[in-house]
Amino acid sequence: MNRVLCDMSINIKSGYKIIFIIGLIFSFASVFLDWYYIQGVLDNSGEPIMSWIYNTLFGWSTLFTEANMFNESYRPQNATMPVVIVMVLIALVFLSAYSTLFHDVEKGGNLLKVKRFGFITISLVTLIGFFVLVFPLFFLLPNDLYYPFMVYYDYELELTLSYSMGPGYWFQVIAFGCTFPYALFNQSVISTFEKEQYAPAEVIKTYIENVKEQFDLDKLIAQEELEIESTQLQRKIDPKNEVEQIYEDFLATRGRK
Repeated sequence: MNRVLCDMSINIKSGYKIIFIIGLIFSFASVFLDWYYIQGVLDNSGEPIMSWIYNTLFGWSTLFTEANMFNESYRPQNATMPVVIVMVLIALVFLSAYSTLFHDVEKGGNLLKVKRFGFITISLVTLIGFFVLVFPLFFLLPNDLYYPFMVYYDYELELTLSYSMGPGYWFQVIAFGCTFPYALFNQSVISTFEKEQYAPAEVIKTYIENVKEQFDLDKLIAQEELEIESTQLQRKIDPKNEVEQIYEDFLATRGRK
């Protein structure tokens, strides 16, 4: 029964791991895609006269020149995430991929090292959540950039304004859904192994093994016998007559007095 449960746990974690890697791919690809679109189209001709596109790496860009004052008047202000956060995300994606593929506590990996990589994985999921939730709440909505999409008709200007999230953002949403289960499951496995390692029975067992290694009686007896044999062999090689022995004992006794 225990073996069946263990095999099920391994299969579940393998499935989580595959989904997690897929999530990392989506998260990495998202930073190179468009995250938000603003477009203005004239109703009578269907010609776009305003367009802004947001990318997390390159910020806001437009197809029009600065001479188009109408387009410039719609340039989003204070709606750009710091690029350093995006670079941190990319670094965490690669570190998480490395830890997932090459470090696993269930395969005998070093627990301390696995815990550090587990912290990196949790940090990645938290940062992805930041992109998914904080980006629209603190960068879009305060700047009247509607979420997730909106179509507005300006009858006075006879203009249709479209606001919509791009594929990059939706890739990040998918990435969060793919990475969160494995990060949570992996953290629970690390906690379980940590509790087992520092359980009273395991601590006592480790202490006894260390003491046994330091005070190995068989080893000490063997070393003592070897020293005695070496002394006896030395006496056989360099024998002394009885007179010399008595004289040396006399000198030793005289010296103590």
